[in-house]
Amino acid sequence: MHPLRFILLFCLLGAVSLGAQTLDYGQGQLIVQLRSDVDAKTWAYRQPEVTAWRRLGTTVNSLLVNFDWTRYAESTLRDRYSHDPAVISAQLNHRLSMRLRRPDDPRYPQQWQHRNTGQAGGTAGADYNLEQAWDITTGGVTANGDTIVVASIDNGIDFDHEDLQQNIWVNRDEIPNNGIDDDRNGYVDDRFGWNTALESKDIEGGGGDHGTPVMGQIGAVGNNGIGVTGVNWRVKVMSVTNNFDPLESEVIQAYSYALEARQRYDATGGREGAYVVATNASWGRDRAFPSDSPIWCAIYDSLGHHGILNVAAVPNSDIDVDEVGDLPALCTSEYLVVVTSLGMNNNKVKDAARGALSVDLAAYGEGVYTTVLGNGYGPVYGTSFAAPAVTGTLGLLYSAPCPSFAELLRSDPAAAARYVRDLLYGNLRPQSALRGITVTGGSLDAGAALTALMAGCGSCAPPTSFTITAPDDASSDLLLSWNSVASVTRTVLRYRPVGSATWTEVAEVVSPYRLTGLPSCTPYELQLRADCNGNRSALTDIREVETPGCCRIPEDFRLRALSGGRIEAAWSPLLTAHTYTLRYRNVGGEWTEFTTPDPQVEVSDLRNCRDYEFQVRTDCAAQSTAFSGRLVQKTLGCGVCLDISYCSPPVYRNEQEWIAEVHIPGILNHASERGTGAYTNFGDLTEAAMVPGGVYPVRLLPGFRSSSFTEDFHLYVDWNQDGIFAAEELVLQQSAAPGQSATGVITVPGEARTGLTRMRLIMQFSAVNTEPCLTGSGQRPGGEVEDYCLDVTPARGCPPPDSVAALYDEPNNSTTLSWGASAAPGGKYVLRYRERTASDYTERKVEGISATIRNVDLCSSYEVQIASECDGAAGSFRTIYFGDDCVSDPPQVLTDHGWSVHPNPATGFTTVDWPADWTVLSVELYGADGRRVLASPVPSTASELRLPVRNLVPGVYFVRLTVSDGSRGSRRLLVW
Repeated sequence: MHPLRFILLFCLLGAVSLGAQTLDYGQGQLIVQLRSDVDAKTWAYRQPEVTAWRRLGTTVNSLLVNFDWTRYAESTLRDRYSHDPAVISAQLNHRLSMRLRRPDDPRYPQQWQHRNTGQAGGTAGADYNLEQAWDITTGGVTANGDTIVVASIDNGIDFDHEDLQQNIWVNRDEIPNNGIDDDRNGYVDDRFGWNTALESKDIEGGGGDHGTPVMGQIGAVGNNGIGVTGVNWRVKVMSVTNNFDPLESEVIQAYSYALEARQRYDATGGREGAYVVATNASWGRDRAFPSDSPIWCAIYDSLGHHGILNVAAVPNSDIDVDEVGDLPALCTSEYLVVVTSLGMNNNKVKDAARGALSVDLAAYGEGVYTTVLGNGYGPVYGTSFAAPAVTGTLGLLYSAPCPSFAELLRSDPAAAARYVRDLLYGNLRPQSALRGITVTGGSLDAGAALTALMAGCGSCAPPTSFTITAPDDASSDLLLSWNSVASVTRTVLRYRPVGSATWTEVAEVVSPYRLTGLPSCTPYELQLRADCNGNRSALTDIREVETPGCCRIPEDFRLRALSGGRIEAAWSPLLTAHTYTLRYRNVGGEWTEFTTPDPQVEVSDLRNCRDYEFQVRTDCAAQSTAFSGRLVQKTLGCGVCLDISYCSPPVYRNEQEWIAEVHIPGILNHASERGTGAYTNFGDLTEAAMVPGGVYPVRLLPGFRSSSFTEDFHLYVDWNQDGIFAAEELVLQQSAAPGQSATGVITVPGEARTGLTRMRLIMQFSAVNTEPCLTGSGQRPGGEVEDYCLDVTPARGCPPPDSVAALYDEPNNSTTLSWGASAAPGGKYVLRYRERTASDYTERKVEGISATIRNVDLCSSYEVQIASECDGAAGSFRTIYFGDDCVSDPPQVLTDHGWSVHPNPATGFTTVDWPADWTVLSVELYGADGRRVLASPVPSTASELRLPVRNLVPGVYFVRLTVSDGSRGSRRLLVW
C-alpha cells in the first residue's frame, strides 16, 4: 500500500472512532443568558459565528445559539461572550441522563406506600400517612378557587390511561390541531403541554413508560372506582415532555414553560395560563456542580419568586452527591426540594444517592404500586418514583381549606411557597436510616404536614417579605417594604436603638414606608405587627440594621466548607454598602480578588483538604474600608471516616441492652442512651489524637433496661482507611459480666495511615456472632452498634501525658494515680514521686495508664512526675503537685433529669438550662455526623445558655454539656 494512502486510511478510521463517542454536551451549541433589557434577536444577529438561535422561554432572556464547532472552540466563544456587557452568563449545553430504573421483581398487590399494614412484607406504618391528609382535603382547587396544576417534566404519559385522563391538564385557550398559537404564548397547539425534545405538542413523544407512573404517583384519579389513586386525587398534571437524553437547554425551556404559564395566570387574574404550584423532574447531570450550570440553578429562584416549588430526584446510585457532585441536587435555591428513596421497611434504598448537605428528605420509591404504560398498573422502582409523591403532597397542601392561607397565596406567592416548604420539612417522620445522610433525617408525612397547616389556620398572619433598604440619597433614612394578607386591618411599625428597652411605635403604616429622623450609623431593631379583626395580631421577627452614614466591615463575616472543593463566604448585608470585595488564597499563596453586590458568595474549584484564607471589605459610595481580619477555612475531603460511606452494620434489637459508654482515656469519652434503630454513627468526638504504635486502654460499658446480662464486644478499626472493616482489623473482643464493663487495650499498628478513620463497636448478648457488615441472615439478636472516628497523627517526640489525677483510698492507705494516654508510641511510662521536702524520688515503670502506690498518701504534699517511655528511655517529665487535694471519682454520665434543652424542635434559638449548683464548663453542638458545629464557653455563675440555630441546616443535632467535675451528658436536638 502507498504510504500516503495508509496515513489517510488511519486518519479516516480515527475520525470515525472519534465521531462514535458521546459528548456530555451539545457540540456547536451554547446557552447564553442576556440582560433583561437586551434584545435577543439583535444580539444574536451581531454575532458573526452564530448560525442559528432560538429562545429558551421569555422569562430569563436565554438563548440556545448554534455555531460551526470546526471553526470555533466552545471555550473561546464562552470567554468572549462572558466579557460582553450584554451577557449575564454563557455555558455549555450539557447533556443530561434520565433517572430511570425498570423493575425486575414481581408485582405488589396494593399501594402500600399510601397505607402500609405490612401487606407486602414491609413495616406497618411505613407510608405517607395519607388517610389523615385525605380527611382534610383530596386536592383540586385552592381555597381561593384556583385549579391547582403540577408540571411533570418527564418522557410523556399514556394519554389514554383510564386512571389519568381526568387529571391531565388542558390548556383551554388553545384550539387543538389548527396549527395556530391561539393563546399567543409562543407554543403552537400546546393543548395538553409541550414536547421540548421535538418542539411540538406531542406529549407522548418520549414514550411515557416513565412519565406514566410518575403522573400516577402525583395524581391518578382517586375515588373513581377504577385502578389506583395518586397522592392528590384531583390535581391537574401539566406534561412537559423530553426524551431520555435531553440537553440542558431543554431543562431551561421546560421550566420556562411552567413558569410562563403561572406568570400569565397571575397577570390575567386567572383567565389565561395555569396556576402551577410545583414541578417534578427526574433528570439530572451526574458529577456536576452549580458553578458548571449557573443558568440552570438560577431558574429555581425565578420559579420560586412566582410561587412555584420544585422537586428533583437524586441518582439511582449509592453515592454521596455532596462528595461527587450532582445537578440539580447541589443547586442552593430555597425553592428546590431534593428527594432520595426509601424501601417499605424505612431503609434507604441501597441504589439511591445521599447527601447530608444537599438531599432534603426521602420518600418511598422501591416497588411502589401505581399506573404504568399500556393502561396498566404495577410496581415501579427508583428515586424517580419517590420524588413525585413529594410533588403531589405539595399540591395537596395548596388545596387546604384554610382562609388565612388562601390570603397568603394571593398576597405573597413566594412567601406562601416557603411556608408550604417549611410545613413539609417541619412535619417529616424521623428515620434513623436517613440520619447524617440527608439534611432533615426524615421522610414524607403528608398527614402531619396538612394537620399542621390546619392547626395554624385562622390566626392573624404577620407581614411577609419584610425588607429594609437605604435610599439613594445621603440621608440616614430607612426604606421599608412588606406584603400583608387581606384580613390585616392595620400594620404597626415599632423600632428602637439596639440595647434600648423602649420601643417607638408608628401606627397605620403602609408599604412602602420611609422611616425618617434616625441618627446615622446607629444600629436599630425594627419589627412589624399586623392587627386583624377580633383583637388578633402577629409579629414579624425582629430585624437589626445599621442606619446609613458609615462604611463598616461586616461584623459577622463567616465561612462554610461545601463539597466539591467549595467554600461559602457570607455576612449580613450593610445598608451603606454598594458592593463588597472578597479575596482569598491558599495559605501562603497569591490572593484572588473579586467584587460582588451579594452578601453571600460561593468560591469553587478549590483544592480538597487545604486551608484557605479569606478577607472581605465593604465598598461604599465615596470610600472603601480596609480588609477584614483573616478567616481560615479547610475544604472538605480530608478523610475516609466522614467522607465515604461504610457498609451497613448488622441489624440488632436494643430494647433491653445497648452501649452506654465508650471510654478511651484522653482520646474518647462518650456516654449515650439507646440509639434509634440500634445503630448510631457519632462521627468525630475525639479529644486528642492517637499515634502509630500507641497503646490505649479502653473501657466499654453496657446499659440495660432492667436486669443486666453478659455482653460481648467486638471492636474494629479501619487502620488502612480503605473503607472496609477487614478481619485482621478486629482490635478487641472482650466480654462484660453482668453489671460490669469490658476492658482491654487498642494498639495502633505502626503502619496505620494517618487521618480520621472509622471505628465500629458491636455489642451483642452473650457472644458476637456477626460480621461488621450487614448480612442476609435476617436474625436480629439483642445488642447495638456504634461508629466513631479516630484521629491518627504521627508521633512528635516523646511527650508526657497531659495530666495526672490522684485518688486516695483511706482504709487501705493507698493512692491510685491515673492519666490519659500520651501522644507517644509504646504505651509505657516512667512514674516517680517524692515528698516536697525530700531530695530523692521513688521511681517505677508502668505499662498502662494507672498505678496504685500502697502505704502512701500521695495527696499530702507530694510531687509526682510522669514521662512516656520511648525506645527504653524516658521522655520529658510532667510535674504535678498534690496537697490534700486529691480528685475523687467523678460521675461519668449526667442524668437526664438534671438538665434540659428547649424548645426542641427549635428554629431560631434553643436554650440549655441546668441546676444552679452545677458549674458548667462548656456547651457544644454536634451534627448528626459527629462534626462539631458550635461551642460556647459558659459564665461560671450561669444556669442557662441560649444557642443560636437559625443559620444551621435543618436536621438532627446533639447538645453536649460538660460539668466541672468531668461529667458529661448529651441530648438530641431537632432543628427545623
